[in-house]
Amino acid sequence: MDTARLVKAYLKMREARATLKRSFEEEDNKIKAQMEKLESTMLGFLNSSQIDSVATPTGTFYRQEEITPTCADWHTFHGWIKDNDAFDFLEKRVTKKAVKDYMESNAGAIPPGLSIFREFVVRVRRPS
Repeated sequence: MDTARLVKAYLKMREARATLKRSFEEEDNKIKAQMEKLESTMLGFLNSSQIDSVATPTGTFYRQEEITPTCADWHTFHGWIKDNDAFDFLEKRVTKKAVKDYMESNAGAIPPGLSIFREFVVRVRRPS
């Protein structure tokens, strides 16, 4: 068995994969940037028209609120989590779903120690 040849072939393949990945990521980033521009245009249209969705023959675009919770005071929030046995609020970040569910169940109240950042984003789906 020619181990040097195996290593050489392996390294060549690994480099080929890395090159393909870089090329893909460059092209993917270009497409993502173009999509973000389109999303911004669609969201601007929805906001200026004061409507929530537009149906077209090729698909529907609509705005949807997303929340991004951030913790302003981990000590307070952690104490609240322990006191309320609410450990489902934790990942490596505060979970959107748990915060959203809590807010819906508590008349929009936010758990102590959190701040909420809200923004509207555009979602696009194919016609059904």
